[in-house]
Amino acid sequence: MNNDCYRYLLAAVQENVLPLTSRCNVSCIFCSNRQNPPTVITHRLPVLPLTSVLELAAFLDPRRKVIIGESATRLDEGEPFTHPEIMVILQNLRRLLPQTTLAVTTNGTLLTPPMVQTLVELQPLELTISLNSATARGRYQLMGDRAPERVWTALHLIKRAKLPFHGSLVAMPHQVGWSDTAATVRCLAEHGALTIRVFLPGYTKYAPPALQFPLNLWSEVITRAQEWTRQYNVPVIPEPYLPEDLMPSIWGVMQNTPAQSAGLLPEDVILAVNRRSMRTRVEAFQTVEALQNPLLTIKRGEQITTIKLHKAAHQAPGFVMLYDFAPRRAAEIDRAVKRFRAAKTLLLASEFAYDILQQAAAKFALPSIVIRPVVNHFFGGSIKAAGLLVVADMLAAAQEALTSAQYDLLLVPREAFDSQLLDLTGQAVHELENALSLPVQAV
Repeated sequence: MNNDCYRYLLAAVQENVLPLTSRCNVSCIFCSNRQNPPTVITHRLPVLPLTSVLELAAFLDPRRKVIIGESATRLDEGEPFTHPEIMVILQNLRRLLPQTTLAVTTNGTLLTPPMVQTLVELQPLELTISLNSATARGRYQLMGDRAPERVWTALHLIKRAKLPFHGSLVAMPHQVGWSDTAATVRCLAEHGALTIRVFLPGYTKYAPPALQFPLNLWSEVITRAQEWTRQYNVPVIPEPYLPEDLMPSIWGVMQNTPAQSAGLLPEDVILAVNRRSMRTRVEAFQTVEALQNPLLTIKRGEQITTIKLHKAAHQAPGFVMLYDFAPRRAAEIDRAVKRFRAAKTLLLASEFAYDILQQAAAKFALPSIVIRPVVNHFFGGSIKAAGLLVVADMLAAAQEALTSAQYDLLLVPREAFDSQLLDLTGQAVHELENALSLPVQAV
């Protein structure tokens, strides 16, 4: 294993992400690794020996859930159940972290009856099944899965064992049809998924034309997700989908949770928590989650009422909100402006976040901030998120902004950089400073 790979492993566990392997037993046509530009720096991870996994596990924070099977830093994440010692790893993690939630994402095809029973015994566990298609034809077309009965059996076992799980799918109606997408959502709901995430299939300019998701379909995905949420009484969440405003409205409510017991409903707006006004969805959710038995002031239609949510402090409330803006980011921006004594600050944002940041700047009265979107020329296609921006695209956006105005400080999204402030091509934040002769801060 090279030094860079080990460095990213250490960075991952600091975020409570435990990578195990880049190996995968299916071949999804929408896998982002196939579409990357040649200069992207990523690393394929071999199957980590048990001893190495346990060494890394010693750095995990027991107060935060441990994430397994999700992408981490610059490492290509694979299917965790291809690891020959996955169950031993999970059992060791449970002994090391007896109360910590283990969040495992899997395609479900390798789950056996003994594994499911062991997972029940290892709770608290947050299992996510990436189903993608619930039909034999769809699974073969999208994932190359020639044995679809494996995942159907796994879902049956999970339901019978009453093992809590979340579901997900990449929306590919342009490939398999809306009926397949709808059947997949229905399958997950009928097997008891707590939530169902429906992902936009992001594609780069290197993707074959047949795979490029028509972006005019995404609004239909959002509309259908709202309909499915009401139809199945399960939050069906389109991602990414940044709401049009900062109103702290509930998207959906999970079954058998404090939120459901309290009678909360989709589209309820949380105006205040313990009589303190809420400014964004993120603020409302985090405040409710942190408190014991919070009193919520709710707007439902034209009616305003109060509801007590019976829950423990730091227990998940059971409702789902779309992510909009975290107040701590406003505080970070404010501190940076004051630190550099900037009279006028240029804040670069992804195309995805631009509109909501404009609203947040006004609501939080951020001083002397001018926000400009960064077009992602490097990846192209439908890529618009901050985590996939690179220095070259930020430089182009900043240079364009500087042709018409002068600034004292440049702020860039920290999601675009790793722990050493390098982007996906290995370029550092300070290269922006050198090119622009302007102080730069990642926030």
